[in-house]
Amino acid sequence: MIAMLPEEDAARATEINTKLLAHITKVGSDAKDFAPICEYVSAVLNTLVVRNEFDAELWASSVPVYLNSFMSDANATKVCEALLVECKAKWEIIPIDDSHPDDLCNVEFSLAYGGMILLNSARIHVRRGHIYGLLGHNGCGKSTLMRAIASKQLDEFPDDIKACFVDHDIDGSEAEISVLEWINEDKALAHLSQAEKKKQLDELEFTEQMQGWAIGSLSGGWKMKLALARAVLSGADLLLLDEPTNHLDVKKVAWLKTFLTDLKQCTTIVISHDSRFLNDVVTDVIHYERRKLIRYPGKLSNFVEKCPEARSYFDFSQSVQVFHFPEPGALEGVKSATKAILKLTGATYQYKTRSEPTLVNASAQCSMASRVAVIGPNGAGKSTLIKMLVGETRPTYAWGNGTAEENIENAYWRHPNCRLAYVAQHAFHHIEQHLSSSPVQYIQWRFSSGLDKEAQELEQMTMTEKERAAVEAKLLVFLKEQKGAEELDEAGNIKPGQTELVFDFMEKHDAKSNPVKPGMHGPQPRQIKVLLGRRQKHNVYEYEVKWIELDAQFNVWMPKDVLEKFGFGTFVREMDDKIAAESGNTRPLTTKEIQSHLDLLGLPEDFGTYGKLAGLSGGQKVKVVLAAATWFCPHILILDEPTNYLDRDSLGALTQAIKEYKGGVLMISHNEEFFGPICPERWVIPGDTTVTVTGAEWMEAVRAKELEAKKNASKLQIEKEVKLDAFGNVIEEGAGKAKVYEAKDLKLLEKQMKDMKKRNASADEMLDLELEIDEAKKQVDKAKLAAKAEKDAEKAKKAPKAAPKKK
Repeated sequence: MIAMLPEEDAARATEINTKLLAHITKVGSDAKDFAPICEYVSAVLNTLVVRNEFDAELWASSVPVYLNSFMSDANATKVCEALLVECKAKWEIIPIDDSHPDDLCNVEFSLAYGGMILLNSARIHVRRGHIYGLLGHNGCGKSTLMRAIASKQLDEFPDDIKACFVDHDIDGSEAEISVLEWINEDKALAHLSQAEKKKQLDELEFTEQMQGWAIGSLSGGWKMKLALARAVLSGADLLLLDEPTNHLDVKKVAWLKTFLTDLKQCTTIVISHDSRFLNDVVTDVIHYERRKLIRYPGKLSNFVEKCPEARSYFDFSQSVQVFHFPEPGALEGVKSATKAILKLTGATYQYKTRSEPTLVNASAQCSMASRVAVIGPNGAGKSTLIKMLVGETRPTYAWGNGTAEENIENAYWRHPNCRLAYVAQHAFHHIEQHLSSSPVQYIQWRFSSGLDKEAQELEQMTMTEKERAAVEAKLLVFLKEQKGAEELDEAGNIKPGQTELVFDFMEKHDAKSNPVKPGMHGPQPRQIKVLLGRRQKHNVYEYEVKWIELDAQFNVWMPKDVLEKFGFGTFVREMDDKIAAESGNTRPLTTKEIQSHLDLLGLPEDFGTYGKLAGLSGGQKVKVVLAAATWFCPHILILDEPTNYLDRDSLGALTQAIKEYKGGVLMISHNEEFFGPICPERWVIPGDTTVTVTGAEWMEAVRAKELEAKKNASKLQIEKEVKLDAFGNVIEEGAGKAKVYEAKDLKLLEKQMKDMKKRNASADEMLDLELEIDEAKKQVDKAKLAAKAEKDAEKAKKAPKAAPKKK
């Protein structure tokens, strides 16, 4: 071990080894047979000496654990303590006073969160105009430190330094006010004139039109720029940026680099997992090491050279974490993973505060085999498309042959039993309401009703005015007796319970023109209370309707299209969601079961069961959101900017989990290093209102593999099973069971295939017919060959024999 070190280090390690052996002898132990262990310990201690690390706690964790293999714990501790004193006296480098006229602050402090010590007697030393990258693993306390500085919770931090904390999460309650109003209402900027504020917005590329846009209509990237505008206007001495490249496209990341490097008198501390961005902007790195802040001058590349173990922060291949998503399970009527189970067709969306639509005639679809990346610049409409695709927002217009309302309703389709997991761009807004709860308690609350409460709240929020009015509407329902349902008893009377009143049609009741009169005959006005169940009849879904103030015996089964026509689409979706959730809700909401689920996404018991959401880092909160979204075993996982806040170790684990996942994945991301290897299909949204799908041909390869696998399975099924009886005779159990095809049958099957192609039937629908046609062709070809062989044999018999040659 020592021989492998460089010459200078090897000499020092040899000297440490001599001291080690001397102290081992002094405590009465014999290391003669343990030379390799002693050499290894000496090399470890040499590394600590080189790094000028003489922390007693660190040495106690590095030395006795090896020495106690051949001596007592007490003696191992004595040897370690004696070595620390000698090595520290000889090799410790006492830092010189590196104070400078440009110092912004140089203070020592400690920081704790709850009962956890994050930093102990740590020093933060920063200078004006420098950009510092704050690095450390998820959960070490980076964001906590920034918030403590910004809120002046560190007593040692100078009061005269104006610090501004910047992240992208703008309060959702301010979503309706305009950009300019939001800047004007900030009390911290009251000393500035309207012209000064407007000038700063202009410099950050907020056009006159954009300054009038509602904050809620801005993309994540533009929200980050708006937060930066406020920070700069405040005249901050210290900018504290938490993941500033989150939601930024390539052009805006380039802009941010220029923006930060041009701030000559303002100091910046930035948290980011974007290694390219950090290497281009930072002048120094501040690294969390054993509850200390160690400063490394120079670029990120210099830091990684000096601290190689930090390479895992930026390299997917170095990931040691493992994530797993639950199996989604099968879907009724879906035999192929390539069959679309989520569609958006001809949808246009325009925000109320904008004069032009964001997307026009947009169409897209997903299946359980999908691996799609949605890419494009900030503000182009990526999140808008996703929100329409999952039903969170409705198109403002849609192409179709019906009324405007019917076209909008028909633009969105989802398989009734499909379970979606949607992790939105600003997903933290949900957990912010449960900060005093643990992640386990949050998931218990969210799914305690058997449904996803957040999805239900969203469904209520997105109800149209027509649907709200329908809840109060009076309807005339016409029923008829089921034909042939009557059965008579011996006396000729209809047996009770044998007749069934079935739905015929329904119309709205106009109370003014057709008031209800006492004793009137015919249909009475009824009001729908709730849907109780769903069934499939003649390939059409019907729903059991319960009426207000009527007993269950008057319940009626009504078709889906009729309910949607009269504005009860929300009721239908709620029932579909309930049935889908029940099929995916196979696990009890116990602490043990939920923690097992959290373990699959890298959140251990200390944080999942015993921690509070308020105490989690951004990366840990992302893991909670992912765990909650996947609790019902979704068929499609939709991720809007999933790389935000996750460190490289977690991103590597997420990449592998997506590769192994059996359901569909759709994501918005600007990180091509992340989505490039796992998403062959791209939906490109350049910002000109269009959506272009590229790379979809890979799905054809998936479909071809499925078809080949099913054909092979079909071959195995139709092969005759050969068995022997007790006497060794062959028993052909399959004999006589296989269907025999003739040429006329093949022509009929091929005609059916042409008809299916004309009506654009899916590959899933045509699969069984293709298999049948293949088998029919084989039998017909075989029969033709047999007939030809028989015919040739007959000709050979009838042909005259040649006369024998004369001798």
